[in-house]
Amino acid sequence: MRATLELIGERGADAVTHRAVAERAGVPLSGTTYWFESKDALLQEAFVLAAREEVERLERVVLELAPRELTVGEWADAIAATLAHQSETEPERHVALFELGLESARRPALRAEAERLLGAHLRLAALGARAAGSDDPEADAPVIVAAISGLIFAQLALPRQGFERDVLRPALERLFERLTSGAAIRA
Repeated sequence: MRATLELIGERGADAVTHRAVAERAGVPLSGTTYWFESKDALLQEAFVLAAREEVERLERVVLELAPRELTVGEWADAIAATLAHQSETEPERHVALFELGLESARRPALRAEAERLLGAHLRLAALGARAAGSDDPEADAPVIVAAISGLIFAQLALPRQGFERDVLRPALERLFERLTSGAAIRA
């Protein structure tokens, strides 16, 4: 599955074939064809893996921050640092997640996983908004998810130096301040 994600991140979903995945993973072709009957099956399982790992990663960040009394600026610093680091060190993972999300529009077999991933993003954003003092965390969650997704997408498509400091952190601080009226984060 990791080989599949690497291929998607580097060359897109069209690059995924049993042969290409087997070659990348260093396994015989029969290793992929035995376990995965089709390209759709490879993509679906790769998406499941990527989505689950993404949700776990985001849960760790939120659970680490939620119990602490942080200002909105400190919250923005922590989220920006985590997201910027991961988009710089693992850009293929994020590209693969965007690619697989788009593939779900064309491949019905992927839609359930796309819905699960979006649902997890929304739940985690609502938890963060609630901890930040939002008066309507469920309404704020889609705004947070859209803003973060858009900022990460832009950085992946057009990488900029100083992304964390000059783009992501100020945008997140402004967003969080507007959504919470600058309240301190509450556990």
